[in-house]
Amino acid sequence: MDGTRTKLLRALGALLYYGFATYLPNRTMPGGELFRWIRQMVTRLFFATSEGYVNVGSHVFVGDGRYVRIRDGSGIGTHSRVYGADIGRGVMIGPHVTILKQDHRFEDLGLYMGKQGNTPADPPIIEDGAWIGERAIILRGRRIGRGAIVAAGAVVTRDVEPFSIVGGNPAKVIGSRLNPGDVPPESFHK
Repeated sequence: MDGTRTKLLRALGALLYYGFATYLPNRTMPGGELFRWIRQMVTRLFFATSEGYVNVGSHVFVGDGRYVRIRDGSGIGTHSRVYGADIGRGVMIGPHVTILKQDHRFEDLGLYMGKQGNTPADPPIIEDGAWIGERAIILRGRRIGRGAIVAAGAVVTRDVEPFSIVGGNPAKVIGSRLNPGDVPPESFHK
């Protein structure tokens, strides 16, 4: 019975989200904190994890939510498409970002790719304190390290080291948040 209840709550959450909450104005609009809170409460019904204060912007697509985990202090920007991700604490995801959890299979040359199915789900991991810029694309299975920055428009095809700055297509290291000799902090301040 508990499994049935969980499925019903998830279905109700997705219905409320896509039928109503996603269309509410963003947090920056008058009354926006109420709209943010409504989206936060609704996503708790159908995300795999939604902990603490989260900000899911308006018009964000999250599939059925099974592969979305988001933690305290993190936000997903307006019009983003998150097919699956494990998002740490204090993560900023800009608007129009795409995060993929799987690909189409293409091994059989004699079969249309659309008929070969998908790879297994492998949601990216975005560690605490990372910042994903507007219109970035993160491919399945990638890890964005703690405190890293992914520049606007970057296409992340490889893992991103902690505190590094990447940009371009495909994304390459273009800088570091650390100065020579700096020791990365063990944790972030609230």
